[in-house]
Amino acid sequence: MTIRKYHLAAAGAALTAAVALAACGSGPAPPGTSGSATPPPTAATPAASTPTPVNAADVAFTTGMLALENQAAALAALVPTHTTTAQVRQLAAGLDAHAAEFQQMHGMMGQWGHPAPAPYTPGAAPPAGTGPGMMGPGDWDEMGHLHGGDFNDHFADAMMANRTAEIALCRAELAHGASPQARALARTMLTQRRAELTQLQVWHHQWEHDNDHDMMHG
Repeated sequence: MTIRKYHLAAAGAALTAAVALAACGSGPAPPGTSGSATPPPTAATPAASTPTPVNAADVAFTTGMLALENQAAALAALVPTHTTTAQVRQLAAGLDAHAAEFQQMHGMMGQWGHPAPAPYTPGAAPPAGTGPGMMGPGDWDEMGHLHGGDFNDHFADAMMANRTAEIALCRAELAHGASPQARALARTMLTQRRAELTQLQVWHHQWEHDNDHDMMHG
């Protein structure tokens, strides 16, 4: 059986939104003299605190990643009751390791004054503003009725699309983002998601080969 591809396969379109930040300044004024028009300062003026830089690309990165991670967690929740395959169960359990990143992104959105995406409901339409990699209601309905090898095939397809979309968001953040915190997180996530995508592709190829072998000798 050839593995069916989801219509939601991620396109990896780079985000181009960026905010140009500019600053201008001048050197300190020379000390005043008896004939100077501007008297010397009588007290040091406290330097204004510099706000943490953030632009539209940073917000798009965190918003998109939170939505995709919400979906990945919902997919992982299906695994225990739909497959006994050790590889799939191991990957689903490993997604818990991303909980700290999820909390960090929520905190960043709060610092920036932007609302985080609403909690994800499997089977509902993708949240407004989300891009490639999100599953539609029909995808969830189909997966809910699958078990064993058929579930594994669809799970791999959905997770590969999910990870491909997250990799695209990380690359866009590194190309256009301004927040040092968001950019550092994007670097870490990019390495992790690439490794997960590679593993999924290896399993996908293996399962496809096994299915073809079974069909030939069935």
